[in-house]
Amino acid sequence: MTTSQNEPQESIDSYASADAGIASIGEAFFRVEAEEALYDWRVLGVQVWPVMRSRLLKAMMANSGLFASGIGKQVDFYEGVEQYRGRLAAKLLWRAVRFAWLGPLARFAYAPRKIAGAAAHLGEPDYRNLKSKRAIVVPFATRDGNEPHVEKFAQPIIDALGDRGLVLGVGTWDKITNRPRVEDLNVFFERLWHYPAAVYVRLGVRQADLQKYARVVAKLEAATGFSLDPHRTFPRWMLRIFFIQKRGYRKIFKRTSAKHVFAVNAARMPLQAAAQSLGMKIIEIQSGVFSRYSLQFSWPGSPAIEYIPNEIWTWGDYWTSGIERAAGQTVRVIGSTEEFESIRQRRLARKADQVVFLSQPMIGLDILKAAIDFAAAKPHLSVIFKLHPRNEIAEFAGFLGSQQSSSPKNLQLMQFEQSSLEVIAESEISVGVFSTALIEAAGLGAKVAIIKLPGWEHLAPLIDGGYASAFDNAAQLIEGLDRLQNPADEYFFYGRRANIQQIIDEMLADHGE
Repeated sequence: MTTSQNEPQESIDSYASADAGIASIGEAFFRVEAEEALYDWRVLGVQVWPVMRSRLLKAMMANSGLFASGIGKQVDFYEGVEQYRGRLAAKLLWRAVRFAWLGPLARFAYAPRKIAGAAAHLGEPDYRNLKSKRAIVVPFATRDGNEPHVEKFAQPIIDALGDRGLVLGVGTWDKITNRPRVEDLNVFFERLWHYPAAVYVRLGVRQADLQKYARVVAKLEAATGFSLDPHRTFPRWMLRIFFIQKRGYRKIFKRTSAKHVFAVNAARMPLQAAAQSLGMKIIEIQSGVFSRYSLQFSWPGSPAIEYIPNEIWTWGDYWTSGIERAAGQTVRVIGSTEEFESIRQRRLARKADQVVFLSQPMIGLDILKAAIDFAAAKPHLSVIFKLHPRNEIAEFAGFLGSQQSSSPKNLQLMQFEQSSLEVIAESEISVGVFSTALIEAAGLGAKVAIIKLPGWEHLAPLIDGGYASAFDNAAQLIEGLDRLQNPADEYFFYGRRANIQQIIDEMLADHGE
């Protein structure tokens, strides 16, 4: 196995305090949004607050010190995984778009070349007939090291579309696929339009906009006690990038016949703005937790918001219940993922003495400390600490080793030996903070315990609905272990799986196929 370079990040040695957690920061955002009428704020014609909102929240959370972070593992490519060896796919697509006006003569410039010995899905992409593309797919950046070419959330859509879909690439994983990556396309756009966009934004942003932004920053920092560095001055660069990328993606999308964009983690506002400006519909495919404090999704008062998904496809009714969404945004329950459904149907036998702690980026070491305390107090139980795909096992193993004799013998680190779903299905109790895996556990009928480390508020509905129990720390969990209950309706979380092929065919038929 070959591993990419890790990015060193800070870690802390004590439990982080959740007293001023994500809920207090989220509520501060909501109050300031109402006071400053930020949903109605336009700069150079752009509804600017949706463009910057999530980024500002992320910066404030990073500056809050609430999240302990470890070494973030970015990518794991396994030996033997075949990689794309053709010309840069983004360049082929962009060339096809820019020179389409030349007609058949231009096709020689971007006709695919044969790659000796390459698998069919790793040949050079063919963009000579972009009008055949009936939908755009923007997959998730995170993949599995065993199958980096497969993105499990978008794959059912990709399969259903077949040759009718234009699939973009996202992130480091897609460097080894033949998909045109958005990162590469953005570089081309920047080279072409950086200076005119920079001048336009510099001249167009008014003094009143700068003053309004300064008030917003001051109010948010006063309400939370945390800094908005490095975004304390009006981020003109966000607007510049918005105009540049919107222009680029409009040019690409106009060459297709697409009426829909299917996106996992639909947070690329310029891309989505380009699609919507052409009358296309944005559909977000669920990949994780939605909550009141997911600021791409939660819009108190249900205002009209541009550049966000028109529709969200979720796994079950639980995920969007009780959240105020933007006006006109709809939800369709498509049921469980294929991976989840396969585990549910296997009905794996539970091990009454097995408890799994589910790690997460940013707070993984804090969860491990809770697992250590728990395992030490319950030596008769088998305790598994299941690492998140972005956790680096060396860091956690090193931390356990540093504990010397205090490391419990009944605590086991697990990385890839089993999937999270398999371990959850076999365990009597699942413990974590705000991981999607905890809702998967409820959907598989397991007992769920939530430790109130930063971010736990995302799963407050799980607790309020009586599907999970919350504890301030490991000591409280130990004391209340016998009071944990199984959730009543497993299908509330993950409904019965829909026929994606039929849904896609019907959608395309509605637009004249």
